[in-house]
Amino acid sequence: MFSALMRFFLVLMLTSTTLYLFPQMCFHKKNQFDVDGKKDGYWVSHSKLNPEIQTFRGWYKHGNEAKKCTYYNNSGTKMMRIKYLNDSLMRIRRYNQNGKIEYKGYALWLTKNDELRFCWDGEFTFYDSGRRVTKKVMYIRGEEQD
Repeated sequence: MFSALMRFFLVLMLTSTTLYLFPQMCFHKKNQFDVDGKKDGYWVSHSKLNPEIQTFRGWYKHGNEAKKCTYYNNSGTKMMRIKYLNDSLMRIRRYNQNGKIEYKGYALWLTKNDELRFCWDGEFTFYDSGRRVTKKVMYIRGEEQD
């Protein structure tokens, strides 16, 4: 009895860890829609010109991007990674044509008078082609600080 219970919890723990760390290996269908016809769950998109090249990999929740999303250019090089920390805060990493980081920082979605606005918020770090920090800039709700 004890052995079967321990095996169950071990399998449950390993499965949960694997699904969290490696979402592309999840045992669910990708590119699905919810009952309202909006993207939901794990999505992978490919280039229309070359279907072998991935252009997007990430998560949707009722038509909106969620969790972690990665965008690729037409040659398959990573261009941007966005990690959604909550409904209004995200961490952004932007990469150059060679896949090396250009900048990273945080951004907000702000709603005011039924208008949705995107803005930088927090410290942004900029890099040269050798991944050396060239500049750090602080933003508060889109306004660069001195």
